[in-house]
Amino acid sequence: MNAITRACTAAALTAFLAVGSGGVGTAFAEDAPTPVNADQDGNPIPQAPDEADAVTNGPVHPDGCPPDPSISITNAKSVFVGDKSKTVYGQSGVTLSVSVAKGHTWTGTVTYAAKLSESIIVASAEETFGGSVSYAKTTTVTLGGSWKVPASQRDGWLALGSKGYSFNWEKGSYNGGCKWIVSNHGTAKLPALSPYIAHS
Repeated sequence: MNAITRACTAAALTAFLAVGSGGVGTAFAEDAPTPVNADQDGNPIPQAPDEADAVTNGPVHPDGCPPDPSISITNAKSVFVGDKSKTVYGQSGVTLSVSVAKGHTWTGTVTYAAKLSESIIVASAEETFGGSVSYAKTTTVTLGGSWKVPASQRDGWLALGSKGYSFNWEKGSYNGGCKWIVSNHGTAKLPALSPYIAHS
């Protein structure tokens, strides 16, 4: 290659690099972006979200609503759940007494708008409050106690029972518009802890 040829080649290469690094030429100019998500009339085409953008929060209702709970529990309170057959009452100054033999069983209470098995309510209560909740309790030892209604009270009571929970409950499902439709409802008071004797 002679000197003239080398000079021409060097000049052409310099001009080529200048254009590619931001010169006025178009050799490396950024191409205009290709339109995406546009129909022939120029209007956007609805697109499903990318898989990475999808949000999942566990099971999804067939209609896109939250999963139907078996029982919805509200207004829960810790309460004494007494045995009605082992509850005595008296006025001020009276000494009350109660005793129960080992193996004595009593139950909680459940109300409903339409009859259903109490087991479904108990199962939901166990999930909400813990496995100690039950529909019935049985004494494992003989229990007994007495209490005098104080002068400061007009009357009082003494009873066998245990700590437990009272709550409102609803059974239902979501319709196609994700509206909660109640099919049954009521209240419940269920024992949870070991039997003991209380008064008030």
